[in-house]
Amino acid sequence: MKIIRDSNLCYACKTCQLACSFHHTKAFWPDQSSIAVSRNPQDGTIKWRIKSTCDKCIDEEEPLCVKYCMYGALQISNKNANEQEVKDND
Repeated sequence: MKIIRDSNLCYACKTCQLACSFHHTKAFWPDQSSIAVSRNPQDGTIKWRIKSTCDKCIDEEEPLCVKYCMYGALQISNKNANEQEVKDND
């Protein structure tokens, strides 16, 4: 399973980061998230990455970042094993 991000739909709202931190700590603690999201205030570019601590919410029905992404920017892909974990569609 791979988590794919569509950069055209991501607004850096950080809901995925909060959901991930809740999965790991049972509290909303963004520093403990496996996802890092930031937006450059000058040009608006968004940086988004998954850290090696991501377990894809193994004890959940689907990764919480995907489940709670209100813009539909995150999806699950079970396709090509060589596909990059996070794909930016820039």
